Amino acid sequence: MNVSKIFIILLVTLTFSFNATAATNLATNNVSVESEQVEGGPRVVIQAMTTITVEQSTATYLEITIVDSEGNSVIVSETEEVSIVISLEELDKGAYTVETIDDNGDYQEFSIVVE
Repeated sequence: MNVSKIFIILLVTLTFSFNATAATNLATNNVSVESEQVEGGPRVVIQAMTTITVEQSTATYLEITIVDSEGNSVIVSETEEVSIVISLEELDKGAYTVETIDDNGDYQEFSIVVE
């Protein structure tokens, strides 16, 4: 190997090492983010023969509306409990939507069928 090839290899190696160092951002920023603790969370609807149970992870305000296939509200209930049981005995057979919304505007819906 002659001296010129060694010089070129050394030059290329140094050039790439300087570029890698220059591309690395070593500055650090201390950013504090304030976040509000929000109660509530995911909900579960469990359907039995004549009832549904709506469960939530914390005991916070929750409005539950059962809507028929034509968009009419047939049952409206409110709770601040972790679990509530709602009777379906007065409903006609058909498909319904269980809509839940909490104080924070977190909306979830579930489909049920009454037979």
